[in-house]
Amino acid sequence: MSLAHTLNTGAFKGAQAGLVLVFFAFPMSVALANVALLLTLLLWALSLGGAASRAALREAFRNPLVGPALALFAWIVIAVAWSPADREGVTGFVQKYLKFAMIPVFIALLQDARVRRRCWQAFAIALLFTLAVTWLNVWFDFSWTRTHNQGFGGDHTVFKDYISQGLMMSVFASLCAFWATDRQPGWRRAGLILLWAAASASILVLLAGRTGYLAWAASTAVFALVLAAARSRWVVIATLVGVGALFAAAVTSPVLLHRWQGAVNEAANAGNGPVTSIGARVQMIRFVLERAADAPLLGHGTASYPVGAKQHFTAPGYCEVVCPHPHNQFLFFLYEQGAIGLLLFLAFIAVIVREAWRHEPRRRALALAFVATLCAACVSHSSFWLSTENHCLILMSALVMASLIARRARPPEPVP
Repeated sequence: MSLAHTLNTGAFKGAQAGLVLVFFAFPMSVALANVALLLTLLLWALSLGGAASRAALREAFRNPLVGPALALFAWIVIAVAWSPADREGVTGFVQKYLKFAMIPVFIALLQDARVRRRCWQAFAIALLFTLAVTWLNVWFDFSWTRTHNQGFGGDHTVFKDYISQGLMMSVFASLCAFWATDRQPGWRRAGLILLWAAASASILVLLAGRTGYLAWAASTAVFALVLAAARSRWVVIATLVGVGALFAAAVTSPVLLHRWQGAVNEAANAGNGPVTSIGARVQMIRFVLERAADAPLLGHGTASYPVGAKQHFTAPGYCEVVCPHPHNQFLFFLYEQGAIGLLLFLAFIAVIVREAWRHEPRRRALALAFVATLCAACVSHSSFWLSTENHCLILMSALVMASLIARRARPPEPVP
């Protein structure tokens, strides 16, 4: 065995280990995740001299997620040509979406089943630690956490903002439900069900904001209904009744009822009085839909939204909230990249849905629950533009698709 082969193989394995570290890091620290990601890419580039690394990359390009991801990123770069933003603004926006171009690398490194399993485990361990600290923060204060609100009824965000923690915790809850439906000892299943309940309750009771509620509701409903649909009509009906009862219990709780009533009031008074979360979103939706009609096909160009928003929203204090991004990823692409960009983004999502339907109910339920979380995030926030949510949704999209494709490509077991 030559020295070059040994170095290439070692670099490839190091890149795989670096990717596992990225999955562990991004729920807790963007800085650590970025350092781990940079290390991963450097080691992967060094490994390209080896045949195994090149073969893994060729196999990655066969994954159906790669096409829409690269096409969307290419269109984002092309849309720079008609953007009114300056060079600094355009460069910053292109960097925000750069991980779309990295998806072939992620999938190449995820060809190994052991690496995929460790990435799932690394993400779960990070969220398990976050969940434990979230609950402990009800009674104990930690100097290094983001919030310091003891007692129920307050926000207990640990590392990030409550939106990103709610989204990631929704994915973790779906993962716990997936593991709980597998064949395993009763005590382990009971523990996973308790973890799902603790994660769900942390989203509904211990975090502020409403994006987490939406993501949890969408992913929970999709996961339960997909599993029920694989059984019988009566199971579907019973599941609908159970999900409805669960949601009714959640919505009628004093904490959630107060927050939903506040959301209704904010929407009704959009544009009047002080800036509110829902009111600002209503105003941004109106603005984007009005201006998108001026450039429906090509959009206004990459990084054009802040320029247009600053010209439109002139009320004191409003621009600080609504000018950086429109808090809706679908509308973001529609405004800046036009119908072409939005359709490419929808194709990115549709590929995951199509692949999920080719698998047995449990894996289909997990993949579609993730898609439901992704869509809920993008309806409520610019999740592929913001750092933590961007890490989560792109990396988890690559992991989900790599897992699904590998599962379908596995040779059939011999008949005994």
